[in-house]
Amino acid sequence: MRFSKEAPAIVYAAPGTKTIVLGAVLAFAAACFYLLGVLVERLFAPVAEDVTGVHLLSGNLSAIALVTLAVGMLSIAVGVVWLLRLPEPERLKVRIRSGIFDSRYGNPLHLREGEVLPHVTCEETGEGRFELAVSTSSSTVEEIAKLAPSISSRLCGRFSRYAVVLSEADEACNRVTFHIEDVTVHREIVADSVSELQPPSAYKLRVQDGTSIDLRTSGSMLVAGKTRSGKTTGIISLVLQALLAGPDSYGSRVLVVDPKRAELSRLPHVATLDEDGNARGILAALGSFAETITERQRVLNEFSAETGDAVHWWDAGFHVSLLFIDEYVALRTVLPKRASKEDPDYCLATFDGLIKRIVTMGASAGCYAIISIAEASVEEGGLPSMIRSACSTRVLFRPTLDEARLIWGSDRLKDFAVSRTYGPGDAWFSSTDGEHDRIGFVHFPVMRFPVYRELGRLLELYVD
Repeated sequence: MRFSKEAPAIVYAAPGTKTIVLGAVLAFAAACFYLLGVLVERLFAPVAEDVTGVHLLSGNLSAIALVTLAVGMLSIAVGVVWLLRLPEPERLKVRIRSGIFDSRYGNPLHLREGEVLPHVTCEETGEGRFELAVSTSSSTVEEIAKLAPSISSRLCGRFSRYAVVLSEADEACNRVTFHIEDVTVHREIVADSVSELQPPSAYKLRVQDGTSIDLRTSGSMLVAGKTRSGKTTGIISLVLQALLAGPDSYGSRVLVVDPKRAELSRLPHVATLDEDGNARGILAALGSFAETITERQRVLNEFSAETGDAVHWWDAGFHVSLLFIDEYVALRTVLPKRASKEDPDYCLATFDGLIKRIVTMGASAGCYAIISIAEASVEEGGLPSMIRSACSTRVLFRPTLDEARLIWGSDRLKDFAVSRTYGPGDAWFSSTDGEHDRIGFVHFPVMRFPVYRELGRLLELYVD
């Protein structure tokens, strides 16, 4: 099909709509045939010497009108049924296709007369999620990538619940794919009791319906979000799942570190500042956690030697060993930058070394860190770039583009839509688990039970 500025709107309509229009035209033609028959009867019957021919012609016209009307009404009925049964991806494709190609909408691709129209496909990839692909047959990748505003402008009326959240070109630059989501679909997990957060397995942590973090193929987690963004509550929902999975027989740990002496510090087995305000107890707890990595890896090596092949921690029956540091940057500010002669191990370098060891070496033994920061910043007083790079799962609560650039980098966000209003628990999320490499929107679980009480109870049970 080729582009034409004079093409009527019906050219880009759905097949069902075209069938209805055809039926309407046939119905109009039937009315014309019928009126013509009546006109022939009234004009020529009174003056004709032999009215038989007039009656025959009038009857034939009426018969043609009847048949044409029947076909027209059938076409309308078929068109209506066709439209009603049209799958949602096809509805979206037709709607957006008209906005791209119909010259009444401004010709956003700047197509010239007679140019071949790019091929458009749309398929549903999940509940309320669609991928609209536009080929680059007549336009460049850059031109097609700029279609997001034009597509969004067509998503109005009954389509207003949809939004373009991301666009990306394939490696061969043959097409650009626009990711469209139904922003009204609620996928968050609503838990009235802590048991409803029970993870599907010892290596998967649920984020929302249809979205989980598979720790077999992802690493430690970096979580950012300002005050009242739902960050701590969202992380606790993951910690609760690790606790519900229970300890294994190979020294698994769930360690929570709260350097602020806030609500978490009042729970059992939570590492916090000493009475004198120092963080020696926290460093000792981190050192103990780091030692478990060595021990668990030793066990895996023994299993591998016995089987003659590499044994993964999930195949060996290990459960996740989890470290949660609430407000990582705040903890770094407590530690002295330089060690003293009396206590050479109590310094920032020791802390950074332990975190680096846990984040870079822990995953192979099933040990992961969740590093929480209030605001994404670089180096001084913030998160070292090495730690950021090592955290392959990243979450940003109530996101802004400026913060997201520091978490993911500008290249990952240049085509990301940010028109949504975000509330507590809303976040952007990505993970290298093979399913969520692309940044997407998630809402962390809604917990309608005493969260801190259950967290304390499960921490007690886990240790006992």
